[in-house]
Amino acid sequence: MGEYFRDFDPTVLDNLVLDISEKRGRINHGTVLLSWYCVPPKKTKRILELGSGCGAISIFLAKNHGLNVTGIEVDRELYELSLRNSELNKTSDLTAFLNTSVSALKESLSCCSYDMIVSNPPHYLHSGIASPDDRRNLARRASVDLMNEFVETTGFLLKNRGAFFFLLHPRDLTRWIRAFEDAKLAVHRLRFAYGKTDRQAQLVLIGGRKSSSSEIVVEPPIFMR
Repeated sequence: MGEYFRDFDPTVLDNLVLDISEKRGRINHGTVLLSWYCVPPKKTKRILELGSGCGAISIFLAKNHGLNVTGIEVDRELYELSLRNSELNKTSDLTAFLNTSVSALKESLSCCSYDMIVSNPPHYLHSGIASPDDRRNLARRASVDLMNEFVETTGFLLKNRGAFFFLLHPRDLTRWIRAFEDAKLAVHRLRFAYGKTDRQAQLVLIGGRKSSSSEIVVEPPIFMR
């Protein structure tokens, strides 16, 4: 019998109360997709989100699964917004947010201290039209060095056999997979998301484990509209 794959639920975050006064802190397709996709494995107790933005994913995981979640956000305004959203959703006892960069975490957090790591990092490693808004560029575009920081930090902080979930742009998928393999992070699952049935994939969800075999299952496509 084949494996059963869940249908995408675009309403997964509808039970959250979020402050949408800051435009950059509003949820988008990526936030909804990753929230829905990253189901914590059994025995998961501590989760880390790299690049937590307004805190929606961290708050969702804490609220729906009753787990301790720490969100990392370098942007001060989004960090403050995540604190407000945590209060609005009454998850302050389960969520903690740190206003720092991913690159600084190896000095402030202990090695192998998280059961699961989630991230929706800046998507674009490839060239493209830059935004006149520097903060928007910071959230959307990554250098190869920044990609490696996200991957290496995940490998450092994740427990052996711990789970990781990332949302990426398909054009840069091979670069990310190579980086994951170099950090002993095995990609096990891929699920591509499309805006339209006759267009190329817009996003790809990745799931894997640290220090595990790297057999990959390509899951059924998701159509977001």
